[in-house]
Amino acid sequence: MSTPEAGDQPNSSLSALTSSIDNTSSPVDFLNSLLAPLLPPSLPPPNKPQPPSLQPIDTALNDLLTQLSLLSQDTASAIEQGMSDVSRTVPRLGYDLQFMRESANGLSVSLGMVQGRVARQADYEMPNNKFPGGEESEAVKAFRALEKITHLDKLKTRLESARDTLREAESWSTLESEITTLISEKEYAKAGQRLAEASRSMVVFKNEPAEWEERKRLLVSLGDELERVAGEALRESLKKDDGVDEVRAFWEVFMDMEREEEFKGWYFKERGRGLLEAWKEPLVEEGQGENSSKLSDFLPKFYSLVLQTLSAELSYIPLVFLPESSPSILASFFQSTLDSLDPTFSNRLAAVADYHGPGALPELVKAWEATVDLGAGVQGLIDKIIFNTQGGLLSGGAGEIDVESPATILTSPGISSSSPNHPIPRTNSHSHSKRHQSISRRFSRAPNATTTSLSPSPGNVDDAWETTLYEPFLDWQSSYSSLEKRCLEKEVADLKTSWEKANMKQGGKDVMSGMISRTAELKGRLEEAVARCRIFTFGFGAVHLIRAVDTCISRFFDDERTSILNNAKSKRDNNKQKDKADELDLDELDDDGGDWSGWQVGLHILDSLQKVAEKLVAMEDGLKAELSEYAKMLKAQKGEKWDGQWDGRKATFGTVSLLQQSTLNTADLHALIASAPSPILPQSKSSLLTFIRESQIHLQQTILSPLLTQLDTYPSLAVWIKADKQTKIRKGELYVPQFSLSPTDVITRTSEGLLDLLRVFEVYGGEKALGWSLGSLPFVEGMGHAVALDCLSSSRKDTNKEPSTSISDPTTTATSTSVSLAPIPSSTPAPTPETIQTTWISSLTLSLLSHFTSYTLPSIQHLSQEGQAQLKEDLGYLENAVRALDVEWSELGEWARAVEMEEEEWRENVKREGREGALAAVGRMRGWKF
Repeated sequence: MSTPEAGDQPNSSLSALTSSIDNTSSPVDFLNSLLAPLLPPSLPPPNKPQPPSLQPIDTALNDLLTQLSLLSQDTASAIEQGMSDVSRTVPRLGYDLQFMRESANGLSVSLGMVQGRVARQADYEMPNNKFPGGEESEAVKAFRALEKITHLDKLKTRLESARDTLREAESWSTLESEITTLISEKEYAKAGQRLAEASRSMVVFKNEPAEWEERKRLLVSLGDELERVAGEALRESLKKDDGVDEVRAFWEVFMDMEREEEFKGWYFKERGRGLLEAWKEPLVEEGQGENSSKLSDFLPKFYSLVLQTLSAELSYIPLVFLPESSPSILASFFQSTLDSLDPTFSNRLAAVADYHGPGALPELVKAWEATVDLGAGVQGLIDKIIFNTQGGLLSGGAGEIDVESPATILTSPGISSSSPNHPIPRTNSHSHSKRHQSISRRFSRAPNATTTSLSPSPGNVDDAWETTLYEPFLDWQSSYSSLEKRCLEKEVADLKTSWEKANMKQGGKDVMSGMISRTAELKGRLEEAVARCRIFTFGFGAVHLIRAVDTCISRFFDDERTSILNNAKSKRDNNKQKDKADELDLDELDDDGGDWSGWQVGLHILDSLQKVAEKLVAMEDGLKAELSEYAKMLKAQKGEKWDGQWDGRKATFGTVSLLQQSTLNTADLHALIASAPSPILPQSKSSLLTFIRESQIHLQQTILSPLLTQLDTYPSLAVWIKADKQTKIRKGELYVPQFSLSPTDVITRTSEGLLDLLRVFEVYGGEKALGWSLGSLPFVEGMGHAVALDCLSSSRKDTNKEPSTSISDPTTTATSTSVSLAPIPSSTPAPTPETIQTTWISSLTLSLLSHFTSYTLPSIQHLSQEGQAQLKEDLGYLENAVRALDVEWSELGEWARAVEMEEEEWRENVKREGREGALAAVGRMRGWKF
């Protein structure tokens, strides 16, 4: 039986398939109806049913699957579209319902009004309002008459308005000729009034775009012409001493043209012409030669001229402009003049930075000081004009005006004025929008940093002039860190150059006094840096200041340590007297012998370091006091919390407000001001303590030099390799046994030298330098002594001290330079001479023993049986000597114990304790193998 073609299959299209699915009650019925045409027809019995052809069925099922997949995708897309439409229209439905509700309410109100009017009208028309004869009552007649009169009056008013408008519109044909004639006749006031009338009649053409645009262009053209001519005449009037009335008349002309801002432009340009010309004076920083002025010298003179010009405007502006707007006009005049400076203030500051390089910061600070004084002077003049024009109303509630002569800006540290309490301006003027946008993009990272917005100052004076005046410095203030760092590096380099030229070939005292003087010079430069931070950043650069100062002092101490100690070591090595190596040379401590020969130079170094440390502590105290003052700037707000005073001069609030919004106002700054760290100069303190510790080590090495020289020969003594002897007793000879050994000469002299330390410190133990910073001596562990700066700090009445920690590890060697920065209790008493002597002798002895056990003993290469006995004797003798000094060194006992061992005992100890330290060294010397 033939099968139908693929193109003749039922439900081949998606629409037919969809209809078939919708019309079928179940999937089984749908498939049966779909595949029925593909099955062979049934035969009458008893014929067997024919099997269906599977190929067409398979093809039909594949097509069905494809169509069902497409249908599923279409259905999903339709559902998504429906959901999108619903989500888009449902919010609108709420709005439509609300609009319908409001419209219904409005309609209800309107219907009520209409019903009321209809009811009132019906009342008058009711028969009971008429007399019995049918005539209207008097009330109805009066109402009708009044209503008619009202209608006629309204009609008359509108007709008159239309007549006037038509007359004005009719005059447009002669407008251009009239204005031209009036301008030629210099009737500027009439020309302005005529343009104002024409502008008012523009309303007639509002429904005619073409007519409107044509007449608008004509008005603008005529206004431009009138402004040009009137502006030239205004310029001539402004040059006259008695031209106030003429200027006032021109102001009214520009007001008629609605060009008040253009008038201000003409006025400001002409009245500020002298300032703009003075600003063009060439400067050294701009490559104009050495005969030109520096910006820092030029600004005070220029600012004095600015104040003179503004002072003249105090009486001139109120005669031209409205009195209530005079303060704003004065501020705008000043701001406009600043904006018109050519070259710009920012460019000149950049030229200063480029010209002076690393030394630019002091010049910028001078310029900033003069600018702050100018701002205070300008604010004083604004307050004065407010007082003059508004009945004594002053900003900040000041009750008295005190504005100095403008000339005093050349010599006075500040301009006296009422407290300027103005926030950062936010004006809508298009001429300053870019400037304010740049300021608004500067965000502070300080916690809870906000700028309080208070009510405007009296007279509604816009404070945008403060931003214009101070903003050129803001980028340089934000770069204070790099500026101060470069400036200090340059100044220190200059100091080093001058120090190198000085004669350094003098005695120890002179050299050390030179270090003290160098420290004093450096301290002076650093105090100048603190002053720069206070003046230029109002304390907002404190974090960067402390970092720069700390780095500078630390490098200075490192350089001084390297130079002085290397020089001292060189002198010491050159002056060694080998023939006196057997004892301490006390004669070399005499001043007559030259204080660079011997160990007294170490006393000079320590004594000088104490004075240097006092200066460092004083600087830290000064910095902490300075930081406490900076808190005022962080919390400054316009009004009661700002008194306008800083560093002995008056300043407007705009100087602080800009810095509060700058990148200098960080969380680190707030944390530093809230709780100053201790120490506040950690790098400097660490470097100084390293200097002190190495100086003490140098002094110890000088004292121990004869003993160390003897110990250098100890490993090479012949006794260590002396062969063991088997004593042969001849017949008839008497055997005399050797009961004990004597210590070697080296150990004997070393022990005697250690005991001689008592005699040395009986003579020189009273030296002040020896009793200072005992805690930094090597091997002074847990003895409660103060360390360097803590020793000085403890003498100050400071109750905020914490207990000190241990100074060094028990295993610290004599060359260790580790320090502790922890302070000590303020109640630590000054050490007594006995304490000084005991501490120094203990430290010296331990240093010698450390050298002996760490370097001398391990240097012995071989050790015979007899050598072992001799070493045992030496160690016991030395141990007894140091015990006499009340000193113990555990490693010396370990060596003595190891030397006493025989091979088997040694092996057992190595197995138990490990092969290291004294055990390993003794085993190597004896040739024992484990």
